[in-house]
Amino acid sequence: MLEVESLTVAAGTFRLRDVNLRVPAGECHAVLGPSGSGKSTLLHAILGLLRCERGRVRIDGADVASVPIERRGLGYVPQQLGLFPHLSVRDNLAYSARARGLPRAGFQPLLDELIAATGIGQLLERRPATLSGGERQRVGLVRALASRPRLVLLDEPFMALNASLRRELWWLVRELQRNWRLTVLLVTHDLAEAYFLADCVTVLLDGRVVQQGDKAEVYGRPAAAEVARFLGVETLQPGRIVERREGLVVVEAGSARLTALAPDGVSDLVLVSIRGEDVMLERESDPPRIASARNRLPARVVSVQPGSPLLCVELDAGFPLFALVTRPACEELALQPGTSVTAVVKAPAVHLLNRTK
Repeated sequence: MLEVESLTVAAGTFRLRDVNLRVPAGECHAVLGPSGSGKSTLLHAILGLLRCERGRVRIDGADVASVPIERRGLGYVPQQLGLFPHLSVRDNLAYSARARGLPRAGFQPLLDELIAATGIGQLLERRPATLSGGERQRVGLVRALASRPRLVLLDEPFMALNASLRRELWWLVRELQRNWRLTVLLVTHDLAEAYFLADCVTVLLDGRVVQQGDKAEVYGRPAAAEVARFLGVETLQPGRIVERREGLVVVEAGSARLTALAPDGVSDLVLVSIRGEDVMLERESDPPRIASARNRLPARVVSVQPGSPLLCVELDAGFPLFALVTRPACEELALQPGTSVTAVVKAPAVHLLNRTK
């Protein structure tokens, strides 16, 4: 288990402020944030490469402030793997365990299992310079796990790889993490990577934690406008609550009205947040597919933006509204600029945030 309590760390002119974080044993926790938000600074503080001004880092209940880096029981996969170019893959893998004083009999059985699980047996006699990017990442993962770490730290290790190779390695990491019950802290700016691998996420912006919790809750119900923008919520529209009744509210957004679940602690001035995948499109002439949906908005297609695997359809629904649709759905509905459709949004998908003006 990892526990970070009220951690404040300075790195040059940058300051990580009052960070609290808990990763239960056997879980994967992702720290999300853009470049410069403090993700790597947090990892370096946990590793012991940066001195903490305030706060504590505990691993399995023990404060590690005075524990040398090599005795903290950490596995670390950085962006730059740092494989020794003069050593074979086999010797690179053994180095981590030997550096911690583990006898070969203590680490070799585990190493053999990891080699088999990651499919790198045919690489053992090769030098790092002869490996592809994906092969190097597999070697780096095995090296980090060979010494039976109590905690594995992943510092955007797949950032330089192409999309298909990244996804292949996500599957590998998830399989290793679940099968071996690894405790993992991942830092990344890749929203899909964090959602695929993590149980819980922390959003870090400008050196401070702005939201933390179950990944579905954070992605689906961002706590602030800055979180929603970072998470790529497609529709963010100023609105005003004009009616409150029986656990529901009616929001005026542009020239349209939306029904949403009544949120706690939100004033009448709101920011309407709707994810593109929660907007369903129907032909105007078609009977309703989802009769229970409270929001059925007449809309006109403004543009269809290419994407993979989903297309982003910009709509004028009395306010700018964005829907994500599959290519077959786009063709079936004959979506193009000027097409009239009905945009369907369920009340729980309309998330409301406070706004000040």
